[in-house]
Amino acid sequence: MASALLAAGAVPRRVVLLVLLLAALVLGGAAALRSTEYDETYTRLVTGPVPRPHWPTTPFTPSEAAAGFEAVVGPAAIARQLRETDVHPPLYFWLAGAWRAAGGTSVEALRALSVLLSVGAVAAFMAAARAAALPAVATGLATALAYGFAYTGGVARGFALAHLLLGVATLCTVLAWKRRSLASAALAGLAAGGASFTNYLAVFPAGAVLGWLLIAPVAAGVRLRLLAAAAVPFLLAQLGNLSFFMAQRGSRPDQFDAFDPIGALVLLGQFNAANLFGGLPLYAEGLARPVLAAALAALLAICALAVALRWQALGPTRWLWLGGFVAPSAGLLLLGAVFGTMPIELRYLAFAAPFAGAMLAGAAAGWARAAPRLAPAALLAVLIVQAAGAIGMALHPATQQTYRHALRAVGPLLGPGTLLLVPHGNDGVGIVGGVLAEAPRDQPLLVIRADQADGLPAQTAAHARLVLLGITDRDGAVQAAAARSALAADPRWGEARIAWRDARRGFAAWVYEARRSGAADGRQGVVVGRAHDGREEP
Repeated sequence: MASALLAAGAVPRRVVLLVLLLAALVLGGAAALRSTEYDETYTRLVTGPVPRPHWPTTPFTPSEAAAGFEAVVGPAAIARQLRETDVHPPLYFWLAGAWRAAGGTSVEALRALSVLLSVGAVAAFMAAARAAALPAVATGLATALAYGFAYTGGVARGFALAHLLLGVATLCTVLAWKRRSLASAALAGLAAGGASFTNYLAVFPAGAVLGWLLIAPVAAGVRLRLLAAAAVPFLLAQLGNLSFFMAQRGSRPDQFDAFDPIGALVLLGQFNAANLFGGLPLYAEGLARPVLAAALAALLAICALAVALRWQALGPTRWLWLGGFVAPSAGLLLLGAVFGTMPIELRYLAFAAPFAGAMLAGAAAGWARAAPRLAPAALLAVLIVQAAGAIGMALHPATQQTYRHALRAVGPLLGPGTLLLVPHGNDGVGIVGGVLAEAPRDQPLLVIRADQADGLPAQTAAHARLVLLGITDRDGAVQAAAARSALAADPRWGEARIAWRDARRGFAAWVYEARRSGAADGRQGVVVGRAHDGREEP
């Protein structure tokens, strides 16, 4: 096993297939078990005829809204809608639209597409590692088990396609250098451009990969020809990106907080660690949480030191892998400084994971020459930690968006006599769409808006119970607060209990029961229940 794990040459096909099967299980398990996410509703709607629905101002059910999620439009309409309502380039959405037109309209079907693309990405990076004389199996395992890659690789969003195209770009870049092939260089530029035309932020690692040709160990004339062949399709893709970006640049104001240089560096450090090892500290409580966080920080430092001490063992392509790893962080820091915002999220750093995996694999192979037993064992220990983080991502609610968990918690209270109140949020897409995907198909719900709170008592009069689902963004928090105020002022309703709470995010689900007729004050007719954590609450 150790010999296959760190083998730098040809690997038996069955071993490669086992690695890809493991990747499919990790990615597929997460795709099947995780709640619907905010952004996945964007994917479904922007590839349909109404990207920003105007939800009814009266109660409706998820089944009544289903038609809007099942309809599909063509590439030209998708491109137009992206220009008008979103902040992403079109390549993934064109593919998603074609997939949906073939029948894959559900979140689960779109996630299946992402899993297929991500398994292909693992294969591409394994092939690139082998071409660079690095251990392909170890690279594939470290990539598939990296939390950031596994998370972004299973959601209905463009990350998986960008991962695949980055892997192809990396493979073609290495082959172009080894074979002095202008055709391979052109393919590298085309794939790198495609990655950026899938996700704008992929331009940073894609540019770093192609930029390595400037310093590749080959004659200067050959370097320049290879770089030119790669640069032409890559730069043409940037013209396409620019045409979309200029139309979209004002569509999401106030999406991020103001730029803070120190805070940005802290976030980059945290998210780069989480990119490899996941949210393991979130699964612990009390003192165990900081202890586990410190242990993972120490493990990350050891891995970095191991790579640094065996830097030459990574071979001539070592700067390519380092550039691909550093570029996402450097790019986000640059964007933050230029635009005065903090666009730093874990998913944006996920593009660095395969490059980190290749460096870990190469360093382990270098250490194996001096410590043939210790090096594979140490690498296996790192992979086990990664696997724990990836499994937790699929199973633990702390690393998931909360729609499914919230609706399961309030499920016993739902039914035809209960009205589910859902904040409209910033755009009426992410929150409402997540609830529609996870709620019972026949559950009546009402989308609440802050400017319509005064009418809430009349809109809820036909129901005996209300559940206000306080999963919010900044606008949604205002809307939920306005709804609570309106219901508190209505003598018909009394707040009964909190049926669910996500203390870490500040979300909750409040239950309101119709008061018994003749109630004299705000306490009569109010059922005192227990919150999900067992504390008595009014």
